[in-house]
Amino acid sequence: MLGTGHPKPDPSGLGLIVGVTVGILVGELALMIPADLAAVRIASATFVAMMIAAAFGMAPVVPIQAGASAMLVLLMGPQVAGLARFLDVLIGASTGLIVALVFFRERLKF
Repeated sequence: MLGTGHPKPDPSGLGLIVGVTVGILVGELALMIPADLAAVRIASATFVAMMIAAAFGMAPVVPIQAGASAMLVLLMGPQVAGLARFLDVLIGASTGLIVALVFFRERLKF
């Protein structure tokens, strides 16, 4: 979020939150597919999450995070990767935005 090439941290932070949210929701829905079809479940959840996230027309980080989050929910289970990952992203994006506002205020034009 504070990396080079990102003059404004808020769109990339928002994109990160959107991507993770879409991925977690799709991953949770994919858990309804029988476990016997694990490979199909992971592949289809990743694909669907990335397509839905790409439809928002945001930065490339959005579909990437959506696919990764969907896979994490399916591979690690919703207890570890669902709400915990969402809270991780919220805290990280908020922290990055606060740091950017405090230290790089002159460069940011909202």
